[in-house]
Amino acid sequence: MKASRKKTAVIGVGNVLYGDDGFGVRVACELKTAKLPRGVEVIDGGSVGVGLIEYLKDYEQVIIIDAADMGLPPGTLKVFRPEEVKSLKSDRTFSLHSADVLGVIELGMALGEKLAEVTIIAVQPEFVGAREGLSAAVETAVATGVAEAIRLFSKK
Repeated sequence: MKASRKKTAVIGVGNVLYGDDGFGVRVACELKTAKLPRGVEVIDGGSVGVGLIEYLKDYEQVIIIDAADMGLPPGTLKVFRPEEVKSLKSDRTFSLHSADVLGVIELGMALGEKLAEVTIIAVQPEFVGAREGLSAAVETAVATGVAEAIRLFSKK
């Protein structure tokens, strides 16, 4: 463990070439143009996969922005902590390039790592597949995602 950890990271994850999966990266891009308080770093995590563990070890607080199938109307945004939900993915295999966020957090804990306090901002996608750009419903949620991230890191 590092002697001192950085304060806050906002990490947008997803694949911009895969429709609504690019939501997290899009919100991170919007946040990079906002006036941010000292100690907040915005990271375009793309398809970081298991490498997300390194960010979780380096910061005190991490806000992850992603798309997640939650069975809700497209564009619906939810804010939650990892311990409040359970991944319903049946394939829990890990790859260096692709792993679900909850699986990466579980792996970090299983390895005994001291991880950041994590909050997830997730949007319900309408379409995830080979296509650039967000659906109209998810595009509308981008501004709300930005506002939620600012609200969360401003609380600390």
